[in-house]
Parts: sequence; C-alpha cells; structure tokens
Amino acid sequence: MSQYLELDAASLLKRVAEQVPPALRANVVVIGSIATAWAFRDVSGTHSVATKDIDLLLRPAIDAVATAETLGQELLEDGWAPQFTHGREPGNANTPDDDLPALRLSPPESKDGWFVELLAEPPHGQATRKHWRRFQTGLGVFGLPSFRYMRVAVHGAEETEFGLRVATPARMALAHLLEHADPDRTPISNLPGGPPRFTKDVGRATSLWWLAREQSAMAGEVWKREWSETLTALYPDESAEMKAAARSGLASIADYLRDAHAIALNGVLAPHGTTLDAWRRAYATLLHLIDQL
Repeated sequence: MSQYLELDAASLLKRVAEQVPPALRANVVVIGSIATAWAFRDVSGTHSVATKDIDLLLRPAIDAVATAETLGQELLEDGWAPQFTHGREPGNANTPDDDLPALRLSPPESKDGWFVELLAEPPHGQATRKHWRRFQTGLGVFGLPSFRYMRVAVHGAEETEFGLRVATPARMALAHLLEHADPDRTPISNLPGGPPRFTKDVGRATSLWWLAREQSAMAGEVWKREWSETLTALYPDESAEMKAAARSGLASIADYLRDAHAIALNGVLAPHGTTLDAWRRAYATLLHLIDQL
C-alpha cells in the first residue's frame, strides 16, 4: 500500500496558496483529501488527513491549459521538484497524449514527501471518463487530465481565508457517484489485491457522508440542497437522469462494502477507525438520501 502521511490541512492550504500567484487563485480549486480535512476540521481527528497528494483543479476549462503553463512554470522556477511514476519523463511534440505524465511537484526542501498535482475542469461535452490536454513547461510537455464529472465537484466551491477555494464534501461525493454509474473496474495498482477503482471512489463518497453526519444533524438537508442546486445548474434538462445515475453509482459497491470500508480506513477515515457496521449504516442512509431528492 502507498505510504500515507499525516498532514495538516490548514498548514498545507496556507503553503500552497502562498505559492499560487494572486492573479491565478480564482482559477484554482482544491479537491480531494485536503478539501475533506478542511471541511471537517471541527470533527475530532480530522484537521489532519492521511494523504500525500494535493489535487489542484484548474478552471474554467477554456483557460486550464494556460493556467497550468503559468502555474507549473512558476513552481518549477521556485524550486519545486517534479515527481514521476511508472518511469515516465516529460514528453515532447511527438509524445502521444496518453503517454504524457501529469505534473506533480514537491515543494523545495520538503521533508514531508507531499506534492501537488494539476488537474483540469472538463471541457464542455466531455464524454470519456478521462481526457488529456497537453501543456508546455521548461522541462518539456506534460498532460493535464480532466475527469468528466469534476465540474460537479467544484461547483459552488467555498472561499477560504487563504485565498484558495475548496470543494464541498457533498459535491465531491456526487461527482464520485455519477462517475461510477458505469463502474470503473480498472485495478488500483498501488493497493493490495488491485481492487477496482470504483470501490475506492464510491467508498469515498460514503465516507464523506459518514463524516458529514458526525459533523451535523442537519447534514441531510445541506447535502440535498447542494445536490439539487448543482444538478439544476449543470444539468437542467437531465436532473432525473442524474439522480438515477447517482443511485446506480452508489449501488455499485453493494457487494463490496467490506473492501470499500477497508480502503477508506487507510485514507479519509484513517483518524477515526470507523467500524464496518457504522459505515454500512452510513451507506444505507445515503441511499435513502438520494431517493429523497
């Protein structure tokens, strides 16, 4: 399994914000584990989170490549070090899109081992699960990935005191559910047994809901409001289809709850030690919440 790190969300958000030029901060939304830790920082044990990557989603889609080029080059010039996986190196004009590495950068003189990764809001009409766009840096060509429902995750992102916006748990969960209405069965190579991708992502949605209920008795009303507003804004003519897709996505792990729970305990739920029975109850109430939309 990957070596996770206990990182403080507020400290990381502050440090990343300081490195993003003020003119670009409106184009950056923090998603993933750090966004989760920030949202639930008042829940015991959640101000820090077990992770090693900080996902920065660049938006709007039309400006994402230009933002990636400017931000990536600035971080490189400030001494941030690129991180590569699977033996990949920066590409050139002849490198196919699918062979380009994503840009992952670790801060200079960091002993914590964390890094930022640049992602993009999906272009309008993206139907494929993952889409790559090329962008140039002084090191060579990199790929900027976008996932088809990330627009859902960053809709209504909230401002922070650090000048960066952070995605809300309800919308990140909804993006995961929509993505896996057609479950992605690609094995996760860095997890024991190579579980299919959907078990981790849909399990993450359930974990976010578990945390939301720990945080507030009004979580259900908040989630329903955010989901309804997001679907109305982004899919005004497809709200019923999106609701059905979200339910299908959640149902995809019905036979994998034990596996999904085990993965969650090594990630977003690492500080909590949540029991499988409690997590199953959260799963059941999340199904019920979707039915109330």
